[in-house]
Amino acid sequence: MSFFQRLPLLVGLALGLLGGLVYTWAVAPIELVDVGPGMMHPNYRQEWVRLAALSYIADGDLERARWRLDGMPREDIAAGMEMLIGEYAAAGRSADTMRRLTVLAQTLGVQTSAMLVYLDTPAASVSPTGTPVPTPVPTLVDATPTVVPTAVPTLKPTRTPYPPTATPEPLLPFQLATKEQICNPEQTPHIEVVVQDKDGTGLPGVEVWLMWADGSDRAVTGLKPKGGLGYVDFDAEEGVEYSLGTSELGAPLVSGLRLELCPEEKGKAPVVGSWRIVLERRPLVTSTPAVTPAGGGEE
Repeated sequence: MSFFQRLPLLVGLALGLLGGLVYTWAVAPIELVDVGPGMMHPNYRQEWVRLAALSYIADGDLERARWRLDGMPREDIAAGMEMLIGEYAAAGRSADTMRRLTVLAQTLGVQTSAMLVYLDTPAASVSPTGTPVPTPVPTLVDATPTVVPTAVPTLKPTRTPYPPTATPEPLLPFQLATKEQICNPEQTPHIEVVVQDKDGTGLPGVEVWLMWADGSDRAVTGLKPKGGLGYVDFDAEEGVEYSLGTSELGAPLVSGLRLELCPEEKGKAPVVGSWRIVLERRPLVTSTPAVTPAGGGEE
């Protein structure tokens, strides 16, 4: 094929290319639109929340974590944080990691039962860059105000009845009922917990936490029917000090719990004993406020 025979084809290609450029640049130019994490698919949004939280665990930069989640729907933030905190708590991650997740969740307005254990745990303050922040010490100033005496008129007491003050309903925390060592050489050393009411009836659905220096474990009562509705158990190791609590309190009920040797029996080898802890829900106690009679008061 000669050049002149190819010329119409080349001219058509050139005109098509030129027309495409004119349409793209002048007729319908491309508009750049900012796309944030909040515009992603819901599954990807929760994964974004997870990655932002993991980055905060690594660098401790709270402001950067908040900036990464800016514009994200609140329900996606709550779902992502609840999933991550529950997963890390069940895996027994370190207390420092759980505290950082708790700080981030509180900052984002998220509350979960798994993080309650770490709310009252004392920890050093951490700045957004991960540097401990010293606690400011208040300076006492001896400034005694000058009181100018004024004439106070003498008022005659009146017989005004005082209405009773409404007493808020107290919480129903648990308390330690019994702590018993179990000496059975056929059992692996462990810690078993029974949660019950004042009548001795097991309570299912209660989260029980076993905590130690660098980790924690969680169990829910009622999942092992052979032990009873309020029964849970945990594996335990010698030489480790444990604390025991429930999610309703957010603080340990039993501290300084260690596996110990059972009393020696003649002709038998020493046995490392297990522990059986019984937690009992306290009864509801209400107090009747004092009411001043209508006829009270002095003339």
